[in-house]
Amino acid sequence: MREVSIVGEAFFDVKPNPEKPFVINAGDAQVKVLGTSFSVSAYPDNEAVEVIVETGKVQVISKDPEKQEAMGEIFLTPGEKGTLISKTRMLEKTLNTDPNFLSWKTHDLVFDKVPLGDVVRCLEKTYHIDIQLSEPEFGDLLYEGHFDQKPADFVLDVIRLTFNLDLTGSNEHYALASRKNGN
Repeated sequence: MREVSIVGEAFFDVKPNPEKPFVINAGDAQVKVLGTSFSVSAYPDNEAVEVIVETGKVQVISKDPEKQEAMGEIFLTPGEKGTLISKTRMLEKTLNTDPNFLSWKTHDLVFDKVPLGDVVRCLEKTYHIDIQLSEPEFGDLLYEGHFDQKPADFVLDVIRLTFNLDLTGSNEHYALASRKNGN
């Protein structure tokens, strides 16, 4: 058997080998595959483990044998997302609606009328940066754009220009605020 454990997020492209199943232990979930490519998100501070399949077929179950019976198992195919929430003993299958689920790996970002608060969270995850919005209502502004392989400061500058904001900071810490003196 091929077996790994992860904390955080990883993308797997597993070569088929029916005689040696590939098993990923991620938080409270266990993911079993024969040959496929998929993303697993299992951050310690999140209540849920998410698996999103790009190709092939994946099985998701609880690692805890007692919870396995109550939660059952799900099989995921391309475009589907499996979510295991340990506290509520929920295991659900849905369609993946996030075009940026691999942006941390690809740096290809697509936003189609997405609230700026969600855009900021995606940028923080993709570029490992911190972005502060000076006004809570900025989080509700809708943003539309596509960036492929652009650096964080370029993306933030486009957002600044789009909403006529001030951008301060560099490297890992940024802030978006209202323009001073109406400029």
